[in-house]
Amino acid sequence: MFVLNNENNILSILDVREIERQRIAKYLHDISLQNLSHLIHKIELSSIYVDKDPIKAKLELATVEKELRKIINEMRTVIYNMYPVTLEDLGLKITIEKTLNLINKDYKYFVETDIEDVSCENRIIQISILRLIQECCYNAIKHAKGDRLSVTLKTRGNNYYLKVEDNGIGFQEEEVDKSNCHFGLSIMRETVYLLNGKINFSSSEKGTAVEIEIPFQ
Repeated sequence: MFVLNNENNILSILDVREIERQRIAKYLHDISLQNLSHLIHKIELSSIYVDKDPIKAKLELATVEKELRKIINEMRTVIYNMYPVTLEDLGLKITIEKTLNLINKDYKYFVETDIEDVSCENRIIQISILRLIQECCYNAIKHAKGDRLSVTLKTRGNNYYLKVEDNGIGFQEEEVDKSNCHFGLSIMRETVYLLNGKINFSSSEKGTAVEIEIPFQ
């Protein structure tokens, strides 16, 4: 088990928080703000068409409405991912299942789950487990190029045991560290270490498995 000293602990927390802020800011800038700016131009264009070509103006406004609804749905997903309200109301198991449905909303992956209704009153551990599952799944979908995901959560001794597997192309961990393309793996390591847990990556051409153990206390 790896335990960080106090100084490294504080630095790790700050580092993880800053990376998360950067990711959210980049997402909001690249997707939401750019799309909204594009829609403003479409509305301005519609105002020009409204007298000269009402039909074309209506078509433009219909496109604006459709894209606005899409942005609203994307923003709801971002807000839910930041802090899912179902966690407190419905518990960890249902929240994980709902999160997996959101991640796989296009049904491109066959997702298998073995999730126990584990008892966890520690909010930090609850949200950390959820974040770790999210990161594993997003990494698999973005990099693995597979079509199957398996998510397991249960208790093992005095630990929460989490395992996420895919059937993708795999990776060489040392190459990932050099290229820094899987920076999500660094976030996962820091999160697990801060919780005094253990994490193990195993990868081959048949896929990748991430196993995590986090103590109850």
